[in-house]
Amino acid sequence: MIPSSFLRPLALSLLILIISCKKTETGAPGIKAAIRVSAATVTQQPITEYLTFNGTTVYQKKEDIRANITGYITSMPYKVGDRISKGQVFALVRTKEQDALRDAIKIDTSLAKFIHPITIKSNAGGILNVVNVNVDDYIAEGDVLASIIQPQSLVVQVNVPYEYRGAVHLDTPCEILLPDGKVITASVIKALPTMDIASQSQTFLIGVPQDEELPENLNVEVKIVQKEDAGLLTVPKTALQANELLTQYWVLRLVQDSLAIKTPVKPGLKNDSLIQVESPGLRLNDRVVTTGAYQMQDSTVVKIQNQ
Repeated sequence: MIPSSFLRPLALSLLILIISCKKTETGAPGIKAAIRVSAATVTQQPITEYLTFNGTTVYQKKEDIRANITGYITSMPYKVGDRISKGQVFALVRTKEQDALRDAIKIDTSLAKFIHPITIKSNAGGILNVVNVNVDDYIAEGDVLASIIQPQSLVVQVNVPYEYRGAVHLDTPCEILLPDGKVITASVIKALPTMDIASQSQTFLIGVPQDEELPENLNVEVKIVQKEDAGLLTVPKTALQANELLTQYWVLRLVQDSLAIKTPVKPGLKNDSLIQVESPGLRLNDRVVTTGAYQMQDSTVVKIQNQ
């Protein structure tokens, strides 16, 4: 018979051995699997920030063709959209006095020279955007027969809030973005010397190249350079993280592509995809986490997933 004093130590040893085996099978506690992330390289690229305003196309120069006599229109071949040159005949007019002379000509043929139609000529060149009369219409002296727009006078009118007035001035280069995606390079040509009392904005005029044919009252966007910088490091905007109050910013810098280190940064200019950052702990060609870093702690083990 085995003494009980011998069995107790043996049972305790077996219990410890069993527990040790279970720990070995399940793995060491406290070791977490690496978090899968995406990464990008720190670069140094020029960044330009723009001010964007809404604008409207406007023709500055419009002229009216007015009647210089009272009578009936006998000929007028133009319609809306037609081009007309300065000095070109717009319409022919017959007066009541001329109608009365037709019987008198039978007696005195020398009066025939007075019954020729009277011409009304255009006082400007451009495109007819309004035509108010037709053949056989009666017109009075001074009536507006048609209106002409001059295509070369097309501008974009932009209202700029007063706080941005320092960034917009004569000859400031800008880009006009049309609704179809086309971009036109232009510049500021005039500043109107008044402020809108309600919006406290000043009107600026953007010149449109003469080879661009745009309709009036077209809504466009105007982008004007506000700031430019080419000297700072840049990272993808998705790499930048911040606290809830937006008072602290940082990126997660990768060490040997396996350890994410929280690195404080100061953000600068940004565009659609990149943002400039200043940080003594960040260098050109470092790698930073771009996705998968939400609420990640400092010094976290990571694994870069295939991109």
